[in-house]
Amino acid sequence: MSYALWTNQMKSPDDHLMLFNEEDKGFGRFKNPSFNFDSAAGIIYTVDVTKPQGEKIKIERMANGEPFDMNKTYQVAVNSYRGNGGGDLLTKGAGIPKAELAKRIVYSTDKDLRFYLMKRIEEVKVLDPKPLNQWKFIPEDWTVPASKRDYDILFGEKKAVE
Repeated sequence: MSYALWTNQMKSPDDHLMLFNEEDKGFGRFKNPSFNFDSAAGIIYTVDVTKPQGEKIKIERMANGEPFDMNKTYQVAVNSYRGNGGGDLLTKGAGIPKAELAKRIVYSTDKDLRFYLMKRIEEVKVLDPKPLNQWKFIPEDWTVPASKRDYDILFGEKKAVE
C-alpha cells in the first residue's frame, strides 16, 4: 500500500514516477503526505511502477541471502506511529484490525526514535549514513530518467506537473 500512495502507475517512459497532486499544477507536490512514504530494510525487493496498486512489490530474498517465505511470520521493527496504525499501512495495507495491533507488539521503548537518534548524535557527533540499496524501481530504463525529471520538479527547475 505504501508505494501505491507515492508512486504513479507508469504507462509510458514519459510518465511521472512520483504520484503528484494533479490539482496543484506547476509546483510539484505529492498527492499524499511524504511522512507516509516507507521502504523496508532486511529484504531485497523491486517496485515495478508499471503494475497497479497491490501488484508493484516483488520480494526477491532476505538481505542475508536466505529465501523469503510468504508463509513464514517475520518480526518487523517499526516506529510508534506505524505500530499504532498510523498511515493505515498495517490496518488497510496488511489487513490487521486496529484492535489487534497492540497484541502484536513484541517490544516497545519508552522513548521515541528521535530521542535515540539525538542520543546517538550526542555520542558520535556526526552520523555517516550509508544507503542499503536493498530495493529499486523497475523498469530502470523508465524509472531512472523519470526520477531525474521528477526530482527537478520537486527540488530544481520547478517545471509544471502535467
